[in-house]
Amino acid sequence: MYEPGTEYLYSISLDVLGLVIQRASGMSFPDFVQRRLFNPIGMDDTVWRLRGAGDRRRFAALYNYADGGRQVVDPVAETAYAEPVTLFAGGAGLVSSTRDYLAFLTTILDDGRAGRVRVMTPETARLIRSDILPEGVNPENGAFRFGFGGGVGLPDGDTPGEFGWGGAAGTQGWLDPVRRTAGTIMLQQFGQSAPVAGDVRAAIAADIAASS
Repeated sequence: MYEPGTEYLYSISLDVLGLVIQRASGMSFPDFVQRRLFNPIGMDDTVWRLRGAGDRRRFAALYNYADGGRQVVDPVAETAYAEPVTLFAGGAGLVSSTRDYLAFLTTILDDGRAGRVRVMTPETARLIRSDILPEGVNPENGAFRFGFGGGVGLPDGDTPGEFGWGGAAGTQGWLDPVRRTAGTIMLQQFGQSAPVAGDVRAAIAADIAASS
């Protein structure tokens, strides 16, 4: 552990933040995000556990790519995401859809507005996607720095100012304040996910460049 502002450490800080929000707001963490984010943004598919047969039919199995093929590692019929939730963490555990996650990213891109509804102040939205690391504090991966909950592209990099994050199973979400775009990819596969996601993002960037 380090004193605040002295080092970058990939940690459970977002999980702890869920408890901080709970104490500061006087609401349970699930109630807070439901009232302040999911409802006003219209994230109807975003839940802590599958709600029944309708959700289960739409739920994607999780695969692992190994030995030249794919194996199911989290079958829909046996997924833990249908079980009761015992810990509502600030940094993990939600079930969502590509549409909902894109709506969330677009809200941050649009300075805190979801359509005509203001979800957060413009200053808060911009702060989320800004580089918040103190000067001299650098993450282990020098390709980007960090905002609140995601990486921020370096000023001299390929995507300056781009904000986003990816998951272990090939899930990615990003927004680009310069090009005014946002996107998400949900592959649900361990192993060879990264090259596929990179190819998709490169194709999207090429299309945007060609049309501008």
